[in-house]
Amino acid sequence: MERRYPLAGGQGWLTLQEEGLRVRCRGELRDDRRGLYKCYLLGKGERFLLGTFLPEQGRLQLRRSLSLDELRRRGIWPPEGAEAELAFVPGSTARPRAPAGWSWEATPARLMGEPLLARAAGNAGAFLRREEGGFLLAFPWPEGMAFPMTPLFCFARVEELDGRRCAVFPFSSCGCPRLPQG
Repeated sequence: MERRYPLAGGQGWLTLQEEGLRVRCRGELRDDRRGLYKCYLLGKGERFLLGTFLPEQGRLQLRRSLSLDELRRRGIWPPEGAEAELAFVPGSTARPRAPAGWSWEATPARLMGEPLLARAAGNAGAFLRREEGGFLLAFPWPEGMAFPMTPLFCFARVEELDGRRCAVFPFSSCGCPRLPQG
């Protein structure tokens, strides 16, 4: 069975083709030369990153093959839609304005005390606040996005910082998780 979804206000599309236990994904966008676009599959309130569109033959292309079982486990299959999002603009140094008492940490992975946590923290950026004996990382968590730092979900507090919903995690000075205070 083939499913086709419009992307970027009709400027592109994503086609999904079931092939046995796999799903073949093929997407295309008009190359507006603004930057890098990422493609997400939508389902049951979740967004699943399919990948980044790459320039090819004057268009932006995406090709990927995924496990149908994995998509079902994540609640993404059958999908409810798809979207393309401008993820990076070359030459842009824009970063979110940090709330009072916080700073922006572009690479939170460098602060982690173990490889698993470094991979979970990634390099998407987080707000940082130093405290006695450690620090807090606040990962922006917009509605509909996957929960950040899933290995540490039980350590998180969900807070609003300057109008942004964030998952806030406490760490010791060596980058190990701490139990939240009160």
